[in-house]
Amino acid sequence: MSHISIAELYRRSVEYPSPSLRMAGLDAARTAIEEQLDHLKGQRAIRLYARLKREAHAMAPDDAEYEVDQLKSTVEELFPKVFRGGFIISLWSVFEACTKDIAEYVRRDKNIPFGLQDLRAGDFLEQTDKFFARVVAVKSFPEKSIRAKLAELKGFRNALVHHDGATEELPRTLRSKTEAEYRRKGLLVYRDLHHQYAVPTPEYAEEALKSVRDFLERFAETIYVALHPVALEDDA
Repeated sequence: MSHISIAELYRRSVEYPSPSLRMAGLDAARTAIEEQLDHLKGQRAIRLYARLKREAHAMAPDDAEYEVDQLKSTVEELFPKVFRGGFIISLWSVFEACTKDIAEYVRRDKNIPFGLQDLRAGDFLEQTDKFFARVVAVKSFPEKSIRAKLAELKGFRNALVHHDGATEELPRTLRSKTEAEYRRKGLLVYRDLHHQYAVPTPEYAEEALKSVRDFLERFAETIYVALHPVALEDDA
């Protein structure tokens, strides 16, 4: 293992805004969400069936069936919609925040008068492209597939934030004609009286997290090396 000076280690670990801690926090949150969803499903079912048993003499069969249907709707649709949908919203927020942190570090290091968000662009991904290409001559998204995946995530996040996950507001790459097609893309589809909406599956949340984490880790390292091609040495 090559020697790393204390000065270089400090710059890398303390001064440079690595995305590692934030991504590790999201990974822990994703695991906790799935554990909590399983727990809620089990506990709610236990409480409901215990109550139905106690009140069986006074409850009509249709009422009992309605209570069971409401339970299924709550634990299989509403809770995943709120918890997993919230995770997707947080994931995009962390992606933006980590990218902005790196951009601000670059701005200070280069002592330039403008930042990432000062650039005119169609959206955040285009701003990122322009800023890093102009300031450090680095292509932010060298792989088109990665750029497309991030754009899709942004579109899904927007549909969740602004349209409650309505399927007609999803990015085109996620829209489908059947529930089976949606499921293959990692989405569950439900309907209420007024609209059809999409809920991410555990697999979608896990894959989205992996895509963002892999991109940010590679991107952060690429920018660091572009800024600091020569490692610091400790003073003699």
